[in-house]
Amino acid sequence: MAQKDDLMTNAALIVAAGRGSRMRQDMPKQYLSLGGHAVLWHTVQAFLASDRIDTVRVVIHPDDRALYDHAVAGITDARLEAPVPGAPRGQPRCGWGWRHCRRRCRRMF
Repeated sequence: MAQKDDLMTNAALIVAAGRGSRMRQDMPKQYLSLGGHAVLWHTVQAFLASDRIDTVRVVIHPDDRALYDHAVAGITDARLEAPVPGAPRGQPRCGWGWRHCRRRCRRMF
């Protein structure tokens, strides 16, 4: 991983903790299949395709770990870090992911 002054330069924080209830599907939309892969897989791959991104972190719903693991199966890029749980309902979900990255990151996308 590219590092500068012991801080990562650019981090992608993907907020994927929503339930997608308006879609009336059996699972949240980030885990639905699109072209043979979960929507989340495509999102993660888009960030990993950039050499300007030093780390990728996904914020997930606490109940979705199995769905997440299935969605990112096969992605071996070391820049993809373990997911973090989203905040309880009514609190900013990205805030928890931000806390996990802010001490090491200069820029978040």
